[in-house]
This record gives sequence, C-alpha cells and structure tokens, in this order.
Amino acid sequence: MNDLGTMEGFDGENIFEPLLAYKNVYKDLFDKNATDYIDSLVEKSQVDIEANRETNRKIKKSETERNDLIKRINKNNFLRGFMIFLTVAALVAAIVGIVMIVNGGLSSLVGPILMIVFGFALPILFIVLLTVKVNPKIKQLRGAKEKLDKIIADLTAEAWNQMAPLNALFTRGMSVYLFKKTVPIINLDKMFDSKRLDYLVNKFGLAEVHDVNRSTLYVQSGDIIGNPFFIANDLVHHLGTKTYYGELVIHYTTTSYVNGRLVTNHHTQTLRASVTKPCPYYREEPYLVYGNEAAPDLIFTRQDSDAEHLNEKQIEKKVNKEVKKLNKMSEKSIKKGGDFTVMGNSEFEVLFGATNRNDELQFRLLFTPLAQKQLLQLMKDKEVAFGDDFDFVKHKMINIVYPEHLGRIALDVAPEFFHGFNYDVICKNFLDYMNAYFKHIFFTFAPILAIPLYQQHKPHEYIYKDLYDSYVSFYEHEHIANAMNATEFKHPLSATPNILKTSVVKSGEFCDTIRVTAYGYQTFNRTDYIPVMGGDGRSHMVPVNWVEYLPVSQSTDVNVNVVGEEKEETYAEKFKKAFENMRKGKLAEDKDVYTVGLFLAYIIKKSK
Repeated sequence: MNDLGTMEGFDGENIFEPLLAYKNVYKDLFDKNATDYIDSLVEKSQVDIEANRETNRKIKKSETERNDLIKRINKNNFLRGFMIFLTVAALVAAIVGIVMIVNGGLSSLVGPILMIVFGFALPILFIVLLTVKVNPKIKQLRGAKEKLDKIIADLTAEAWNQMAPLNALFTRGMSVYLFKKTVPIINLDKMFDSKRLDYLVNKFGLAEVHDVNRSTLYVQSGDIIGNPFFIANDLVHHLGTKTYYGELVIHYTTTSYVNGRLVTNHHTQTLRASVTKPCPYYREEPYLVYGNEAAPDLIFTRQDSDAEHLNEKQIEKKVNKEVKKLNKMSEKSIKKGGDFTVMGNSEFEVLFGATNRNDELQFRLLFTPLAQKQLLQLMKDKEVAFGDDFDFVKHKMINIVYPEHLGRIALDVAPEFFHGFNYDVICKNFLDYMNAYFKHIFFTFAPILAIPLYQQHKPHEYIYKDLYDSYVSFYEHEHIANAMNATEFKHPLSATPNILKTSVVKSGEFCDTIRVTAYGYQTFNRTDYIPVMGGDGRSHMVPVNWVEYLPVSQSTDVNVNVVGEEKEETYAEKFKKAFENMRKGKLAEDKDVYTVGLFLAYIIKKSK
C-alpha cells in the first residue's frame, strides 16, 4: 500500500480525507483485492470454467427454444379457446333459429334457416379442426417442451456439479477479511468477545443496558488504532397505538309535503366510527458505536441535514437564514452564563447543527478546520458516497453514528448467498456484493475518520479482568440467536415478530450456555360497538373490528460453542473437531446445529 501513499486523502497509514481516500485509493484497491480473492478460490477449486460456460450456453439456448415453444403453445391454446367459443355461439344461434321457426309469425324463414345450418355446420367443422389439427399440435408442442424441460434440468444439474467445488469454498467472514486487508487501520474482530465489551463499558462509559425492546440482528466489533467500536443492526420494538375504522349502513324514511301531498322519502346513510388501541411496531436500526478518549466531556447530538439534495445556491440560502437564528441563540446563551458561540465556518455550523453541545472548547478542539472541511465534503457529496444521511450522538467518550445507508444492505449474508451454477454470474454477484459491502461499511466510519484527532488519539492502557461471565458479549449472543431459526424461540401463540434477549446460564470449556427469551404478542380479533347518531335521530351501534395484542414469552436454553482459533487449523478442521466433540457428548443432532460465524449453536431445552 506504500505506493499509494502519495494519493490525495491518504498517506499509506492515516486517512486524512475519507471521501477522497475512497474515491482515489480504496474503491479500486478493494475491487482488486476482491477480484484476486475470487480468482484464488477459482484456482483452488480447479473448476473447468470453459466447460461451465459451454454448459450454460446450452442451457440458455434450450431456454430460448422452450420460451418459443411456450409462445406457440399459448397461441394454439388461444386458438382452441376461440374455436370452442365460436362453437358454443353457433349452437346457441341454431337453437335460437329453431325457436324462431317453432314460434312462427315470421315473414321470412331464410334467416332462421341460415342460423340453423351454420349453427350446426360450424361446430362440426371446428370439432374436426380441433381433433385433427389443433389438439395434436398442442400435444406435440407440450411433448417437445417436456423434453426441453428435462434437458434444461439435466444441464442445470451438470452446471451445479461443475461449480460445486467453488461453491464449497465460500465462507462467512470473507467480507471482513477483504475489508481488513484493504483498510488495515480499521481492525475487525472475528467475534465480539466479553473483553471488548468490558473495555467499552468500563473504560469508555458505554451503558450496558439489556433493553428488552431491542435485539441484535447483526454485530461486528473491532478497533481503530486501539479505539474500540462495534457496528450493529437491532430489531427495535415500541408499543404505540393504531386507529381502527368501522362503518354501518342504515336505512330510514322521512315524510314531507310536496305540492300539498304527503310524500315518503327513503334515505341511506353510512355511519362511521373509530377506536384507537395499543399496537406493537418493529423496525431495524443500524448504527456504529465508537469509543475514544478525545474530548472526554463533550456531549451533543446532530441530525442529518440532507445537504446532498441541495445545490450550492440552496445551501447558501439555508446557511444565511439559519446562522441569524444561531447568532441570536449565542447572544441568549452568553447572557445566561453559557458559552455557546457560533463558529467562524457558518456553513459547517448550520449543516452539522450540533447546537446543543455542552463544551465549546472541546467541540472546537475536536472539530478543527480540517475536520470541518472533511465533514462538509461528506455531507455535500452527491456522487461518490451517500451524502449527509447520518445522525451523530456523542456522550463523553462514546460516539454513536446512525447512517441510513447501512439499512439498505444485508450485512450478514450466508455463504449460500454466493452459490450458483453459472461461473460468470457467481463472480459478478460476489464482486457486486463485496464492493457494495465495502462502500456501505467504509462510509459508516467516514464521519469518525473525518475527525483527525480520533486517528491521532490512542487510548491509555486498560487492565482487563482475569475472568468473564461468558466468552462473547450479549450482543454476539443475540446475533447468534437471531441467526438461528426464529420458530425455535417464538412462543407457539406468538403472531408478531419477537425480540430475543439473552442471559448467561453458565460458561466454560469454550461453550456459553445462554437462555434466550423471546418476547412477542398473541393476537385476538375484537369488535367494539361505538354509538353514532344517525340522520333518523337515533343512536346506532357501529361495529369496529380491532386486534388486541397480549404479551407472551418463551425461554430456550442454547449452547454456543466457540470454535478454537488455532492458527494451523483451517475453518473446516475447526468445525469438524467441534462437531465431533458434540457427537461424543450426544448433545445434538447435526440437523439441529447452526453455524454462525465462529460459533456452533444448538438448543438444549425450552420453557414457557
């Protein structure tokens, strides 16, 4: 990477300007690393690329022929249907003609006679055509299609067999490996262990709250020059309300005098009513948590400005408008003994918008002119990255970034995601996903990397505990549980998504025994009757159907085996040894074991 050191935004070690570093260095470098990686897998698999391409050419040719046959079959089916329709219509015409003659009273019998003649002649002709030509043609075409279906199925099976050695080499963690190789400054862990969590909690002040309203779907921990972080995607629950609507149609009469006569008027009216009831809602929330001792007392929050959707003229107008408000805010703050003052770079002040900061000195220490420049580049970018799509929360030594773009990519794909029977499609899917993964993760870190002090500040030494309650953190436990079959944990009566929370039962011999508690809701269909006054002067009970949600939960004990990290063993050898250990103890059947990253997990028992 040293030969890239002269390029803008990057010096071979530190990332000065993340947007330019990605554009000028990392984007192409990662693509090269990913291409080299897939090429190495292909070489190791020893698959015959040209043979697979020839097989897929045959598949494509056969599929083209089959599509042509399907069009011809559909065309003949339409013709047959149309002839059957005409046959029925002709018979109906013949019957009408007979009825007309029987009833008599016609001035001419020519019309009815022609209806009868053609009414019986045409069906005979159509039946002959259907029997002799159309139906045999359809049968022949269907037979040809069935033969092609068999050929395509056999060719596809052959193509899968050709690609089986390559498909078998895809593993979890490939994206992590490639990311670390491309950006060594950002170290990604193989697992989020208890030591890393302890460091974040007791050194940097992360609140270790087991919130029953959120569950970790994905987690990836690591550090930047010793400063710890983790990226997570949580399933978040909150109990809100939902309004249900119902209606009732009523009929009534009124009387009135019209021209001196008493007239009865009939009325129809639709009465509407509504009820509001509790209702659970679920959403996914991806975020980055980063610990750094720089500006240790500073607290602020900021929300994205969507600056990427504005042109320079619109941004200037927005800044001129907002900076006046900020100047007034600063005057009020100083009068009350506060220290909030507007920064010289009013564009950064407005677009970044961290006006609730509690320490002006530390804020300026952190957001130097260089940091302001880099963050503005990120926020205003319309071409390279995602623009200003991130919220930023700093609470003393803990920084949390909420990037919207991180919710638009699957972060935890299984190896099967890359499997296929077409070599060229496999490679394209691999490179497309890996490049997208890199871009989404890199720009999750970008707001942190844009602050030079964060890369310059290395944490002081920390004395770790000798013993922890578990090998890995509860974030990792929740990630594993969520990666398993959800039906294994849901209460049988639960009809909603479930929040999975974990607690440690025991830990030892590279195995965490955890209790997974699934929180969901049982649903009941209810009806409320709401009185509504009708136009007839009476109150009517309007039915409103709604759903009642009652909490249910179920606990399930799970063993999480941590696969050893011996360097001389391959992944396959590690998992083989772990499976053998389980078989010896007769703890689980192979079909009941889930592999998640470096873990083997299986259920022990359930309790409601």
